Amino acid sequence: MSLDHPRPLGRLIFGGPDLEPRRLRNLLQEQVDRASAGSRIDWCTYYFRDRELAQALMRASDRGVRVRLAMETEPRRKSANETVTAMLQAHGLNGGFHSLSPTGRDGKPGHLHAKIYAFSDPPIAWIGSFNPSGDEPEDADVVAEIGDQDRGHNLLLGIERPKLILALIGYIDQLIEPSPMPIWLRLSAYWRLRDGDTRLFFYPRMRTLIVEPLVAKLRSGDSVRAAISHLKSGPLAKAMAKAARRGAHIDLLVHDTERRVSPKAFHRLAESGAHIRRIVDPDNLPMHAKFILLTGRGRTTAWLGSYNFNDRSRLENAELLLSTSNAKIIAELSERFDAISAMGGSPSA
Repeated sequence: MSLDHPRPLGRLIFGGPDLEPRRLRNLLQEQVDRASAGSRIDWCTYYFRDRELAQALMRASDRGVRVRLAMETEPRRKSANETVTAMLQAHGLNGGFHSLSPTGRDGKPGHLHAKIYAFSDPPIAWIGSFNPSGDEPEDADVVAEIGDQDRGHNLLLGIERPKLILALIGYIDQLIEPSPMPIWLRLSAYWRLRDGDTRLFFYPRMRTLIVEPLVAKLRSGDSVRAAISHLKSGPLAKAMAKAARRGAHIDLLVHDTERRVSPKAFHRLAESGAHIRRIVDPDNLPMHAKFILLTGRGRTTAWLGSYNFNDRSRLENAELLLSTSNAKIIAELSERFDAISAMGGSPSA
C-alpha cells in the first residue's frame, strides 16, 4: 500500500548559532500576534520563561482568541517557570492555564516535556525540541544551567495535516483532563496514529521501545545519522553499538555536557565503531536538536520530537515522537545534520 499523501506534511524551521538569534520564539510570537478573534491556540511546553511571549498570549486571549496553555509545574530548574506562571495565573487565559506534572508509565512522577504549539488560523501545529525558555534581559545563572535555547541548535516542525493536528490537540486534552485512569491507559486511540507517510507516538505509553528495535536490526550498508541532545547508556545506545558492530554506519552529534550524554554511553558507542562527537560551541550554546535519520534496506525514516533517549522520557514523561518517510523532511534534516557536523566537535568524552 502506498504511503503517499495528497497534502504536504509541513515545514521545518531550525534554530542554531549560524542562524539569527531568537528565530523560533519569534516565529511563535508572530503567529500569536496574527491569531484572529474566534480562533484558538493550544500549547503545551516544559520550560516557559519568555515574558514577552506570555504577554502576547494574554493579549490574544483579551481580543477573543481561545488560548489554552499546559506547562510543567516543576522542571529541572525548579524556579524557571515561576515568573511566567505568576503572570498567567494573575491575568488568566480564556481557554485555561494548566500547570501540571503527569505520572509516568512506571508510576513515578514525570514531567510534561512535550512541546506542541497549535494554531487554528491558519491551521498548523508546531512540534519539536524548542522551549520558549529564554527571556530578555537574560539571567546568566539560569542560562548556564539550562542553555540558551534561543540561540542553540533546535528545530520545530509545523504540521499542516488536519488529522495530525487534531491528534496533537487531543493529546493536550488528555494531559489536562482530570481522570483516575493513568494517561498511558487513556491514550489507546493515539498509540500508533498514522497519516500516510507519518506516525505519531505519545508518551506515557504501554509499548515504550519504538526506535530502538529498528536500530538493533541494522546491518552492513545501513546507517544512522542523528543529532541527539540526551543519550544515556540505555536501550538506544546498546542498539546503536550492536548495529555498529555488525557494520552499520552510525554517525552521532551529541550535546557537549556529560549530564545530558553520559561518558559511559559515549565510550560504549565509540568502542563499537560508531562515529560520535560532542558539539562544542565557543559560546556554550547547546546542541538541543533531537532527530534521527535511519536508513535500512534502502529506505530512510526520520524521527523527531521532544523525546529524549533516556529512561525518564521513556517511562515517566509526557513526550512526543514523530516518524516520517516524507522525502522533503528527510532531505532538510539531512542538510541540517551536515551543517551542524561542519561546525565541528570533540571526538572525546
